[in-house]
Amino acid sequence: MSIRNPAEAAFGAAMLLLAIAVLASTASIPSGFSYDAVGPRLFPSIMGIGLLLASLGIIAGSIGRRSRVATTPTEPSGPGVDWKPVAVISAGLLLEAALIETLGWIPLTATLFAAGAWAFGNRRLWLNLLIGFVFGGLILFAFDAGLGLDLPLGALAPSFQQG
Repeated sequence: MSIRNPAEAAFGAAMLLLAIAVLASTASIPSGFSYDAVGPRLFPSIMGIGLLLASLGIIAGSIGRRSRVATTPTEPSGPGVDWKPVAVISAGLLLEAALIETLGWIPLTATLFAAGAWAFGNRRLWLNLLIGFVFGGLILFAFDAGLGLDLPLGALAPSFQQG
């Protein structure tokens, strides 16, 4: 057995570490009330298990037996990985995590949506910001009204004051 694709194996290993971190931090989330049908650990646990299974599949796909007979590949290798979208979206997620309390859910969701669209080649910045604001508002409303969870309002908090 040997590693056929080292880059793929490294990506799978990084995902495996992320899955372990998600599952470990999920264990530290306090359980909900006894009458809760779905506790606060359910969705992070599902995400952690999904990451774990995906990472194991990637690692398994990158490891295999090498043929003793030298053969030429029958298929041309695919295009290389475009790291620009990954870097832009990762930076956006880190920025959102750092500034969510200060700026609030809606502006950061709009910014992250526009950054993701830009990373994949869409250059209509104002339209993407508008779409992001609409989706951010809908998600905020769904979490508040549907689930009873409050997302941070940040700079927009005075606009949502009752009274």
